[in-house]
Amino acid sequence: MSTAPRILVIDDDATHLLLTRELLEAEGYDVQVHETAFGATERIIQQAPDLVLVDVNMPALSGEGLVSVLRRRERTRGVRVFLHSSNDEHALREAAARLGIEGYVPKGDPELLRRRVAAALRERPPASPPHRDEGAVR
Repeated sequence: MSTAPRILVIDDDATHLLLTRELLEAEGYDVQVHETAFGATERIIQQAPDLVLVDVNMPALSGEGLVSVLRRRERTRGVRVFLHSSNDEHALREAAARLGIEGYVPKGDPELLRRRVAAALRERPPASPPHRDEGAVR
């Protein structure tokens, strides 16, 4: 099992997922991707990522809606989350504060993404290994 920090990127834009994955893997992270907010909670429970990057503007369930779900569930409320969106930086900052999450990173600035991810992962030790309890409450 890899000891690299685990990052889950949730975004409905396949091109952005690929670029973000490549960028973060080049930094030595174990990166997984998920193309919709639906099913993301279960994936987070199973994989226990050290950080989740969530796009704000996704169809059906927004990134903010997903974060609200994560914060209400006992098994996911402590997950480290960053909003990662092309929305205005001021709006991202306000949303992150309102949701009580670790931060935000505007899309389109790879260096800022690298710095903020590295800083977030330095602040708290890696999560426990992925949860494999098949009988878990869904």
